[in-house]
Amino acid sequence: MAPTDSPEHELDLALAAQLQAALLPTQCPADCPHQVVAARNRMCGSVGGDFYDFLRLNEDQIAVLIGDVAGHGVTAALIMAQIMGYLRSQQEARARPARIVSDLNRILIDLGERTEAVTPCSLFYGVIDAPTGAGFFVNAGHPPPYLCDPERCATLSAHRHDLLLGVQEFDPQELCLTFHPGQRLVLYTDGVPDAMNGKAQHFGERRLRQVVSRHIGAAPQQCADAVFDAVEEFRGRAPQTDDETIVVIDRK
Repeated sequence: MAPTDSPEHELDLALAAQLQAALLPTQCPADCPHQVVAARNRMCGSVGGDFYDFLRLNEDQIAVLIGDVAGHGVTAALIMAQIMGYLRSQQEARARPARIVSDLNRILIDLGERTEAVTPCSLFYGVIDAPTGAGFFVNAGHPPPYLCDPERCATLSAHRHDLLLGVQEFDPQELCLTFHPGQRLVLYTDGVPDAMNGKAQHFGERRLRQVVSRHIGAAPQQCADAVFDAVEEFRGRAPQTDDETIVVIDRK
């Protein structure tokens, strides 16, 4: 086995990072005309456990998801790749958030039992009807997104979310939303508000909401870039300690 600081090991990590980056889409599928999407991802190391995706389900529906496998590094990256592969393969079930989340939870519980190592995972999984904007979603232990209009950003259903995946079985609860033209949905992983500076201060939800609110009128990519720039400026010379991901979706 090659040592962890060998050129072979570094090459393997570089290849793994390229493969992981290829799994993460840069935009919504070309045939989802009612949404404009931008995403930014910054892994803590070469590879990590954050993931997101946009899945075309049928002529009218699109699934939007974001998740975070606990920890970072190779183990988290392997589980993340397994999750994304499973979600992309379940053509029928993925149109039903409660079912797909429940099935995925059982898979992760079984994986933990076989490896004797529980690896929790948070997941926000939503299905949006493209023509009408009607949607329904499950939040399994993930930071609640923001739903913004031109005047303000509000936390989406902060009062209710399910357990983390991979820990124990539960019945996921579906909640509803209506995504109107002119509104913006902002999803992110906890690495963004949990980013720390040299004084051990967190970037926090308040700063995140302020940056998002200041860029309500900007394009989704500009908003995502502004959040990452603000986090990087706040962190200064302190090291990044967790994977960071943000997804910004505008409804036209």
